[in-house]
Amino acid sequence: MLPRALIVLSLVYFTGCKEDIDTITPTIGTITESVYASGVVKAAGQYHVIPTANGTLLALLVQEGDTVKAGQPLMRIDDRTSSLATNNAFAQLRNLERNVRDDGPVLGQLKTAMDQARDKLAVDSANYMRQKALWEKEIGSRSEFDQRELAYNSSRSAYQRTQKAIMETRDKLRTELEIARNTVAINTAGNDDRTPRSLIDGIVYDIMIEPGELATTQKPVAVIGSATDLYLELEVDEYDIRQVKPGQMVYVTLDSYADQAFAAEITRIIPLMDQRSRTFKVEARFTETPAMLYPNFTVEASIVLRTKENALTVPASYVVDNGFVLIGKDERKAVKLGARDLQQVEILEGIDANTTLYKP
Repeated sequence: MLPRALIVLSLVYFTGCKEDIDTITPTIGTITESVYASGVVKAAGQYHVIPTANGTLLALLVQEGDTVKAGQPLMRIDDRTSSLATNNAFAQLRNLERNVRDDGPVLGQLKTAMDQARDKLAVDSANYMRQKALWEKEIGSRSEFDQRELAYNSSRSAYQRTQKAIMETRDKLRTELEIARNTVAINTAGNDDRTPRSLIDGIVYDIMIEPGELATTQKPVAVIGSATDLYLELEVDEYDIRQVKPGQMVYVTLDSYADQAFAAEITRIIPLMDQRSRTFKVEARFTETPAMLYPNFTVEASIVLRTKENALTVPASYVVDNGFVLIGKDERKAVKLGARDLQQVEILEGIDANTTLYKP
């Protein structure tokens, strides 16, 4: 028989080794299923100001943060270089207009060469036909016949080459003439005033050039957009985009308002995926606008897909293999899942509010 002390120690040992098991019962409440998105604030009508002439920036007439009216001058540019380019374009146009004529210096010279080639072909053709007739009557030598035939074939090829040269040169000159006309039109468009001006009533968000630097028609010099009409440009993963539709509610958080969420609404989906990020651009408008808001503020957003009241929910961590819960330490129960958010999952079938669930 074991001593009483040993029995007591054994009971204490087994009691202390008892395993702690986390259990819960499902709750009934509201669950909101949503899609995550990130993005930035944009100004409506925002655009890059691009000069219509090349030249040195003489002076800035506005600064970043200034409000502007449509048509207001933004800067002064010395466009004398552009004026020289316009003069050169006119000179090239006049030269091409002369050359494209059949009696012009280029086509006229080719036409003279073609006429000469045609005359030589006529002579060589007559000699060849005459020698051929004699040869058929067995008059003359084979060598003389071959020489006449070779001269005829050579003249015919030379004449065909001059014809082709005229057609190709005429087409090339006509194409160059059209390009020259377009160049002149571009260089003379708005020639009376090449001062960059605002296209809209708005605010100057960025100045991208300093006085003394070269302004070109290939590079923007400023950014202008609406001062009051701001919207959200969100990026949604390709996996989620099929669930997103115009009219859906969005809850937006901004770093500048870390403890607040603002309501917005999806207004447009851009149907072109960014191949690098594999995302789609989605536009939304605030229905609750923050007091202070600026373009390029970064945002995080939850796009609400659906909200259900009186839903039977469990923590997402209690669902295993995307469709099972544990109703005992080693006993699995199949369940039908419904809506889900980042923390909760709705249970449609399989258990009820009184079922005890074990954490996996």
